Amino acid sequence: PGHDDYHSVLFHFNPRRQRGGQLVLNDKQEGTWGQAVSVPLSQVPMMFGKETGVTLIVQIHGDGFDVFVDQVHCARLEHRTQLPSEEGPLHLQFPSTDDSGNPENWSVYKVWWGRKPLMASSGNEVGNVAGVNVYNSVHPRKLFVSGLKRIKKTGPELEIRKAEFERAFRKYGGMHGVTVTAPTNSTFVFVEVENERQADLALQEMQSRFRLNRARRSKHEMLMEDRAKKKAAAEAKKSEWD
Repeated sequence: PGHDDYHSVLFHFNPRRQRGGQLVLNDKQEGTWGQAVSVPLSQVPMMFGKETGVTLIVQIHGDGFDVFVDQVHCARLEHRTQLPSEEGPLHLQFPSTDDSGNPENWSVYKVWWGRKPLMASSGNEVGNVAGVNVYNSVHPRKLFVSGLKRIKKTGPELEIRKAEFERAFRKYGGMHGVTVTAPTNSTFVFVEVENERQADLALQEMQSRFRLNRARRSKHEMLMEDRAKKKAAAEAKKSEWD
């Protein structure tokens, strides 16, 4: 409920043939895709080219969405949005194109929804399942601006876009301004401001001009921040002894 034409998605399941084949799980919050959980198709039961089809089971429980393909526990997408406390409708969408917009032909033989005993193992047995205990968090200073015109190549257009957003968000960047990341062939940019308070302020003041959300912080960013904190703490302790 409240998906706003799939602007928000609790659970996204996407087996892809491209790039060697990947099973991708993800979510989307107010137009912002999260950190994907990816599993090589070589590590899961065959899904493409089987004449008999496959059985896909998605179990929702307290930890997240568990994915089983032909009874094999392939991956988990841990909850990133609090589920509704009351009963409500479930919207299930079957897209008819791949990520590039090319038509895909496939058949759904049966859809069933109901209660079923948990199939996932407990304890250490699920430790090797993709997506279990994955770090996920919003970034305190980085904003995600979407809905922009696609720029396919690096060049003057991309530099102009970066300069436009540097000017638009300048006052939220402190003495050194903001940092703008504009990937090629995309319809979005990332804007990193001075601190969390400035990010909150930008969200309030710039919503009327841009489609704006907080960006997700990657696991690499989290590890780098933790490393910097530990280094600062060690240097502070050393200075106390000196």
